[in-house]
Amino acid sequence: MTAMTLMAPHLSGGRIEVNLPSGATLLALTPVLLIVLGLVVFSLVDVVRSPSVKYLPKAVWALIIVLGSAPLGAIVYLVVGRDRQSKGRSQSPKAKGQQVVPAHSDSDHLNNSVVVAPDRVSLSKMPGSAQPPEDEAVSPVVKTVGLTRDYSGAGLFDVDLTVPQGCIYGLVGPNGAGKTTMLSILSGLRRADSGTVQVTVPRNQIAVCPDVPDFDGWLFARAVVQLSRALSGATVSEIKVADALRVAGLADEADVQVGQFSRGMTQRLGLACAIVGDPQLLILDEPTSALDPAGRAEMLDLVSGMRGTRTVVFSSHILADVQRVADRVGILRHGRMLYQGPTRSLIDDHLQPRWLVRVAGDPGLLRAELGVLPWVTRVDPVGPDALRVEAVSVEAGERGIPGALADCHQRLISCEPVAADLEAAFLALMTT
Repeated sequence: MTAMTLMAPHLSGGRIEVNLPSGATLLALTPVLLIVLGLVVFSLVDVVRSPSVKYLPKAVWALIIVLGSAPLGAIVYLVVGRDRQSKGRSQSPKAKGQQVVPAHSDSDHLNNSVVVAPDRVSLSKMPGSAQPPEDEAVSPVVKTVGLTRDYSGAGLFDVDLTVPQGCIYGLVGPNGAGKTTMLSILSGLRRADSGTVQVTVPRNQIAVCPDVPDFDGWLFARAVVQLSRALSGATVSEIKVADALRVAGLADEADVQVGQFSRGMTQRLGLACAIVGDPQLLILDEPTSALDPAGRAEMLDLVSGMRGTRTVVFSSHILADVQRVADRVGILRHGRMLYQGPTRSLIDDHLQPRWLVRVAGDPGLLRAELGVLPWVTRVDPVGPDALRVEAVSVEAGERGIPGALADCHQRLISCEPVAADLEAAFLALMTT
């Protein structure tokens, strides 16, 4: 600081010393002053442009920003008065179209991350009975071309994947096949070395439920779901939060701390966090792996109820679960896609569908009837009252056997498929 002496004529011999900042000091303070000024201007512009502010009228907030001790007034407005949710709602939505999904992290773990999406489709629409989409008629929500992620010989290699809108897509394969890597690339948690990922829904409409969700143990379940919805950008709604907890089977545990949850309950909580924002695209990594049989059935019913209202991609090593709910299936082995298509076509293409049919009385009449039908490839007697029937497809057998029984007036005791399921087809494909 520089000391300057000022003479006061009206004071006999009096002198006043005033300390003024030097030029160097003023120059050093210039960036701080510019930041303060910018903060005040930004706050004023935000007050004017925002559809609404909280607690006080706009004019009062403007006075607080201008007349308050700079920049204290502006900071108080930004922390207390700014309505971030209305600010987000005032923005015009982006037109939906194909976009390349970038990865924000190169993490090798899909676990410990729950990404939720804002309000879009009502939870009440989940139990809908929409029919599975026709692949040719429905544009894909997810499409990969030549997707590759190489971990020194493991990972994914030149994978082309297509998921139609409203489809439930099951991704299966042995351990190390690349299922989690695929899901984490689709969700943006990992980067691909090459290839493209195209997604026709906005990024904030994608939700992910990892295999092992992780939450702070001191939080209550209700608070976790509330936070997930708030982080998605959607308006926090107690009704939506309660619905998500109910759908996930945690209505009675809403006010229990997460640290007391079992692994299965934690997995349910992860699902509640994922669906509370009503996403268009839901990605589930092994959603039934930690659940008991009753819980698995409930989870599969929930996933099945989403058909037609949202698109679901889930991985599982339980092939019966995939067959129960998936419209399409993709089979990975050593990072390569061995098969992709309708679940029923996989069984038809890689198995010889056959049934063990037992009738009351002489099975010879039924054998003669079946022997002349074009969809029957072979009929063999098994014991005194049974036949083994092979057909060109599962659908042909399921439709044709009852008709043949009716035509020859045979009374059916039982009709059991012999290894005509996804597990048998998967094993057949693995050995080719």
